[in-house]
Amino acid sequence: MKLTGKKELIEIIKKKIEEEGAISFKDFMDIALYYPDLGYYTSDKEKIGGFGDFFTSSEVDKAFGQLLAKQFAEIFYKINPKEKFQIVEIGAGKGYLAYDILQTLKTEYNEIYQKSEYILIEKSKYHIKTQKELLKDFEIAKWVESLESFEDNSIEGVIFSNELFDAFSVHIVEKQNNILYEIYISLKDDEVIEIKKEASKKIIDYFKELNVELPEGIRAEVNLIAKDFIQLIGRKLKKGFVITIDYGYPSNELYKEYRPRGTILCYHKHKYSENFYQNVGLQDITSHVNFSALKYFGEKAGLNFVAFTDQAHFLINLGIMDIIAQLQENDDYKSYERINRLKTLVLPGGMGEKFKILIQAKNVADIDLESVKILPYLSQRYKI
Repeated sequence: MKLTGKKELIEIIKKKIEEEGAISFKDFMDIALYYPDLGYYTSDKEKIGGFGDFFTSSEVDKAFGQLLAKQFAEIFYKINPKEKFQIVEIGAGKGYLAYDILQTLKTEYNEIYQKSEYILIEKSKYHIKTQKELLKDFEIAKWVESLESFEDNSIEGVIFSNELFDAFSVHIVEKQNNILYEIYISLKDDEVIEIKKEASKKIIDYFKELNVELPEGIRAEVNLIAKDFIQLIGRKLKKGFVITIDYGYPSNELYKEYRPRGTILCYHKHKYSENFYQNVGLQDITSHVNFSALKYFGEKAGLNFVAFTDQAHFLINLGIMDIIAQLQENDDYKSYERINRLKTLVLPGGMGEKFKILIQAKNVADIDLESVKILPYLSQRYKI
C-alpha cells in the first residue's frame, strides 16, 4: 500500500524513514496528526460536525454541556475553593462544549460563574481562533497552551476532557512466540512495509505494571503518552476532580482474542476504516482508551478513584430525562427534534454505551457525586 494524503506530510515521513531506516507506528501517527500546521489536528481542516469527519456528544445537543455545568456546580460546593474555582478543559475543539457550559453557569449558577475561571488548553491555532470568537462574551474564559504552564499543586476545581486520550499517538505491539514486538514501518519500492522489533523496556514494563498478559498473536496499542499525561494532571491538581470522557475499556476487556487487530480506526468524512496509510493528514486516527491504565497511573500521582460509568448513566443521573420530559410537554416539532437528538446521547449500543466516564479526585473529603449515584451493571466492561 502506498502512502496517500498531504504531499508535504508524506515527504516528511519518507525523509524520516530514509534517515532512520524505519520509524515506529507511534512516530508515524504523531506526524500524521500533530506535525505543525500540516497534521490532522494542527491544520485548519474542518474536523467535527456535518462537514467534518466525526461527531462528538457536545455537537449533538446543548444538554450535554448544560448537565456538565450542573456537575461542576456540585463540585464547586464539594471543594469550596479558597480562591478562584478553576474549570480546565483540555482539547476544546471548536469550543461548542465550553460555550454551553459557560452559558449555563452564567445564567443558572451565576454566583459560581463569578467565582470561576474557565481555562481552555489548546495547541491548535485554528481552534484557538474559533474558540475566542465563540466565547468572546464570557470574561472568565482564558487560554493556556499546555498543562505544563501551571505550577504543581496549583489547580483547585475540575480538570476535564472530552475525547482527548483516544487521539494520543500510540505504539502498536504484537506478541509472537511469547515475545512482545513493536510495529515499525518502512518503504520498499514506495510501498509501506511493516517491520517487527522487540518492544522496549518501557512498553514491557507498562504491561507488567498493569498485570496484563497479552494473548498470543494479537495486536494491541500502548498509550504511553496517556500514562504520562494522567500523572501530569495529578501533579497539577491541588484539590478537586478529574473527569475523563472517552471511548474505551478496562484492561480485562480491551486485550481480547476477538480484537486481533487492536482498536485503531481512522475517520474520514464520517466513514471509518483501518487504512492508516491513506489520507495522511486528512483523516483522524484513534484508538480505544485503557481506563485501567488511567486509574492505575493516576493513583500513582495522587488521584483517587471515584467511579467508572458510561455516558447514559452519567447523563440520566444528572437529569437528562427531566429535559426530555419538559420537551415532551412542549409538544412541538422542534422539541421532538431535540428529543431524538438527546436519545442518541443515552441509547444503548450508541453514544450512551460507547462513551465512558472515569472520575478521579484529589484531596476531597466527600467524593459522592450525583452523576454516579446509579452505576451500570458490573460486567467485565466496567471492572476497572
